[in-house]
Amino acid sequence: MKVILISCILLISSLMLTGVSNSAHARQLSLSQSINQAGLQRMLSQRMAKNYILLSQGIDSQAAADELDESSALFEENLFKLNGSISDAESKRALKKLKQNWYAFRQFVLSDANKTQTAQVVDRSTLLLKSAHALVLTLEKNSRDHGDHLINVSGRQRMLSQRLAMLYYASNSGIQEKVFQQEMHKTSRQFGQALTELMAAKENNTEINEALQDVNGQWSFYKTKFNGSNTGRFSPKTIKVVSESLLLEMNNITTLYEVESMAQNKYSSWIKPAN
Repeated sequence: MKVILISCILLISSLMLTGVSNSAHARQLSLSQSINQAGLQRMLSQRMAKNYILLSQGIDSQAAADELDESSALFEENLFKLNGSISDAESKRALKKLKQNWYAFRQFVLSDANKTQTAQVVDRSTLLLKSAHALVLTLEKNSRDHGDHLINVSGRQRMLSQRLAMLYYASNSGIQEKVFQQEMHKTSRQFGQALTELMAAKENNTEINEALQDVNGQWSFYKTKFNGSNTGRFSPKTIKVVSESLLLEMNNITTLYEVESMAQNKYSSWIKPAN
């Protein structure tokens, strides 16, 4: 039953994330959509590193390999769409830096996984994450709408769900375990703080509030796996299900914020520098 549940969640996750990516296929993305897509790159950086670590530890190897390949392809597709939608100079520079870091990371993460490279894949994925986040921030600077900030924060939660899983597996690699545990505890605090911010947002509609309540309920139960208060046995399958579920929920919420922001700001649908 657990294997079936995991497979279903992975399938749904794949469809949901691909759906977000394909929603603006062959056309220019709006500012809100571009913030969402650039934010998705943050998540994919951590998702790929997570799967590299799973492969290096021989955990669900086939599923990890498939997810790694899928995430790499989606990262490439998103770069193509962002490249055709971004026009301001600062964002173009940020996108160029993201591409450079991606080309270096791609070569590494798609090579044969080796447990001795655990620290290196974490460091490299963090560098890629930072460059993706820098792009999100430059795009957000062009917005006058707080709703686009919420897209950023909500989208970042997707990344944190995957970073938590990556650090959890890394902390059981036998390499720099304490370092990864401390970073995981920090990431757990960041997820909780951002969830509190989102739940207090005045822009939330009923659907968003209900979805956030669901995430909060789940997080309240499972956060002990990440914040250091639960020192129980290593449970990779549980972490995989929990992190995928959080990813799906936060991806849905980010899309809801995107739809709400675009509805409220039809006059600023296309990316253009703020006056």
